[in-house]
Amino acid sequence: MAKKKEWHVIFLLDSKRVITHDLDLSEDMDEREATEFITKQLDRGTWWFLEDGVALHTSGVEAFYLDKCARRTRFSRD
Repeated sequence: MAKKKEWHVIFLLDSKRVITHDLDLSEDMDEREATEFITKQLDRGTWWFLEDGVALHTSGVEAFYLDKCARRTRFSRD
């Protein structure tokens, strides 16, 4: 997949809520790099303030995947 700056991310929270977000990155990243960036953010265990005013407590994210890449994105706290 080509590198791009914006990724549509779907977060699945332990509260059973789903949050979708258009993540705007500072540089072009491919699928693997974007997944690693998001995983590092989630591993911090703090609040992550997304650009559109939404805040996630990273410990509450059960899983996430990149839109149109669900079969290849692998992240889960289980």
